[in-house]
Amino acid sequence: MTDDKDFGYTGSAGDSAFDFPTAAAPSPDEAQTVTMMPIGNPGASTASGESTVAFTPLNFGAAAPAAASAGTAAATVAAPFAPTTANGGVVPPTFGNGSTAFAAADDPDDAVIAVKKKKPVALIVVLSILAALVVLFAGYVFGGQHYFSDKAAPGVSIGGVSVMGQNASELKTTVNNAVKNSSVKVTTASGATTTASLSDLGVTVDVDKTVDNLLAATKSNALSTVNPFSKSSVGLVTTTDKLAMSTYLSDKLIGDDSRVVNANVEYNADANKFVATQSRDGESPTIDGVVKAVNALASEPGTTKAVTISTETVAAPISDETAATAAADANKRIDSDIVITNGGSKSFTIPSSEIAKWIKTTGDPTKGTIELTYDENAIKSYLASTLPDKLKQDAVTEENVVNSKGTVITTSVKGVDGIEVTGTDGTAAQVLTALQNGTGSDIKAEVKTTQHETKSRQVNYDVENGDPHMVINLSEQKAYAYNGTTLVKTFNVSTGKTSTPTDTGTFFATLKYQTQTMVGEDYVTPNVQWVTYYNGGEGFHAAPWNVAGIASGTPKSHGCTNMNPDDAKWVYDFLPIGGMVEVVGSTPSSAVR
Repeated sequence: MTDDKDFGYTGSAGDSAFDFPTAAAPSPDEAQTVTMMPIGNPGASTASGESTVAFTPLNFGAAAPAAASAGTAAATVAAPFAPTTANGGVVPPTFGNGSTAFAAADDPDDAVIAVKKKKPVALIVVLSILAALVVLFAGYVFGGQHYFSDKAAPGVSIGGVSVMGQNASELKTTVNNAVKNSSVKVTTASGATTTASLSDLGVTVDVDKTVDNLLAATKSNALSTVNPFSKSSVGLVTTTDKLAMSTYLSDKLIGDDSRVVNANVEYNADANKFVATQSRDGESPTIDGVVKAVNALASEPGTTKAVTISTETVAAPISDETAATAAADANKRIDSDIVITNGGSKSFTIPSSEIAKWIKTTGDPTKGTIELTYDENAIKSYLASTLPDKLKQDAVTEENVVNSKGTVITTSVKGVDGIEVTGTDGTAAQVLTALQNGTGSDIKAEVKTTQHETKSRQVNYDVENGDPHMVINLSEQKAYAYNGTTLVKTFNVSTGKTSTPTDTGTFFATLKYQTQTMVGEDYVTPNVQWVTYYNGGEGFHAAPWNVAGIASGTPKSHGCTNMNPDDAKWVYDFLPIGGMVEVVGSTPSSAVR
């Protein structure tokens, strides 16, 4: 018998029983299925000569069933199965231990018996349930991870209030409410009392960082994020100005004439500078107990703490000298330029008045010091709203003028790359560092650069009878009109005098006016005819008031090329917008003709 109870048996005609293999017999408690297929001729034959054997399955240890008909022997109680032949004979094979498996009559020639164990249904059901639970748990974990990715996790609270499932906006409201409901009731030994908010006591709450901490709480791993049994009480992120605390308590609990006044630093907007205020000796509150109460509220906000304090007569803890030094340090920062560039042609210098808003003076009467601190959130907010507009640079397509061979003659419009600010937090961090170091700084903003495009305009100035263009020769005080390399006409002119000379270089016609009033620093000339500009305010035009200068070749203009009216009109008609004007030579100091 094999281990899985699948086995076969064979026997010879005339044997009184089949011998089972020496493996252990099936347990009486196991339900078995038995199949026997005849191989030889145990007795009765079919039409084809094959034997037919019938089997009656029995449970081990059960009573044998009654005989089905006369002549059929009943199986003994010890026999697990009772196979019978067609004529009623019983085949009695034995197990290895000699016990009878069947009560035999007629022996079959050969047979194969297969025994199969029933499937463990209960185990399959249990495993299926466990698998389903694993799938459900995995879905809960990953689904919870997604749901709580931008919300407070289970078990997170602030001031005893659960914030599970709240997003950043809702958390901000919860934090603000906790701050609003936090206060300290301060009483002196003489009975003077006041109830102060955190703000009254010089406490600044960083709501955004507190919200960040609430969102991050219990999210160290996937399981802790969705664990309903995790607990995390998150406190407020605060900074305390002890000088402001002492000053407030003095104002509320001690008379004006008797209380101590510490030296301090204030910003004078009219003078755009920080100045020191004077100190005065007097009575001062002891604030250690109030500081402890404030720290307790930061850990568990939303309640009122009661504190009793004493007062004492002291010299002003913060001296005039300390305040003067702090004011000088603050002024050093607003006087140092912080320049931010886009890496191209634009830059922005942060106004000193804006920097002054970011500088905070924090006094500590317990130490007698004044420290400069900087409002990082204000820096970030200002740069985020200002830099993208100040440093944006629109792309300008470069325009080149090329000849018939593709060689660039000149660039009529210089290309400019497009630049836009992509972020400001990194820049804000560098600004903060510059302020902390007390030095100016040149900072390159975080930008994205888009390369400018380039296009070319071909002109045929290097071939015969090509495109129209002009040449002005300052040395000769003449102008030449060309079609390509073919000279068309020559003109006498009068260009800019030595004090206002005509620029040399390669230019292109940009504007034309039949009549225009020309205005300069020292002249206004109405009704100037046939104006063709090629270099900003320089151009060809009629100058009937300068006929003598034109005739003698004497430079007399403010930079334009003076021509006789008929010649100016000819050039106006001949040279198109975009036509090239080359100015060569040098300005003579006197007439050349």
